[in-house]
Amino acid sequence: MMIGFFGRLRDSIGDERELAAEAGETVASLRSRLAGLFPTAASDLLSLRVRGFVDDMMVGEDFLLEGRDRIEFLPPLSGG
Repeated sequence: MMIGFFGRLRDSIGDERELAAEAGETVASLRSRLAGLFPTAASDLLSLRVRGFVDDMMVGEDFLLEGRDRIEFLPPLSGG
């Protein structure tokens, strides 16, 4: 599965990473796994202000990722 990152996450992790999906993996469990792999980004990855998106739709923490090709994590944006 491809995982895309935006904002501060992109700065610390990169544009995207590829990981094999684990059976029964949810957005919440993927966040935890990513936080372990990228400890400098752990606080952002574990923040519920950073939202997960699949197929251009915001998904909840219990969303099952099995069979998905891509998920993206977007931190809150600010602008004027």
